Amino acid sequence: MEEITRIKFGAVSQPKAVDSSPSRRLDVALRNLAKGAQQGTHKSKRTLTGCITNELTKAAAGDVTSYAVGKKEELERIAASAR
Repeated sequence: MEEITRIKFGAVSQPKAVDSSPSRRLDVALRNLAKGAQQGTHKSKRTLTGCITNELTKAAAGDVTSYAVGKKEELERIAASAR
């Protein structure tokens, strides 16, 4: 997985693609899963337990409607354009 970081050369700031460490990849994935489950309960009558299972099944299937998978795809697309 690649991410972007800002590198400053003088007064110019450029995005640069960098590789993520395995522990950071896991942390970001867990954070996105939790955030997606939390957002699923917002303005909804679904329980947090139901939203967690829904988010996990969508992420396991690689469904783009999952918040975590969508964020991962977006991050990798931005990193690919920064190469």
